[in-house]
Amino acid sequence: MSLKAFESTFYEILSDSPLPNGHIWKLQPLKNASFRDNRHWFEVLYRTRASYQCNHGHYWQSSWSMILFRFHLDVSECFGRVRMKRFGQRCNKCINDNEYHIGRCDKEQVWYTVQRLLLNILQRCYEKRRDCDVDMEEYIIPVSDVPNGRFGGIAHQKNFCEACAHNRCQKMFNKLTKKK
Repeated sequence: MSLKAFESTFYEILSDSPLPNGHIWKLQPLKNASFRDNRHWFEVLYRTRASYQCNHGHYWQSSWSMILFRFHLDVSECFGRVRMKRFGQRCNKCINDNEYHIGRCDKEQVWYTVQRLLLNILQRCYEKRRDCDVDMEEYIIPVSDVPNGRFGGIAHQKNFCEACAHNRCQKMFNKLTKKK
């Protein structure tokens, strides 16, 4: 699924279940994942599964397809912005493939990823808590309903992963999702 699929899912969910206070939110591509403007921006890294195809027709699947979201709410303007970066992978069968190919997520993966993003927005920008805020009920996903994203097969190939090249893959994901 393309950025447009994430955008349409994002706006569809928000039209059915608007975020508090009538704030308008916009989803945009993140051009530079290395640049960090930490002032008032939250960062969330998601791991999902995706299917890939290089320019020579080779196919592969990965359960380490990483998506970075940065989001910020400007309360004075009643406007929130989400910037999204989908990291690609290079083909391990093509000898000189220096291009990162963006994977395709199915509709279900896109929907769950957007739901998890909106949960984070509610928690971080609106200080909502899953255990006691009615606003959260629209966005709570039972853990049993979330696809686990595992295909089996070979281990993650760090040398071919754009997220690893930007220090946004296994090491960072494990650090951010570590049980406290």
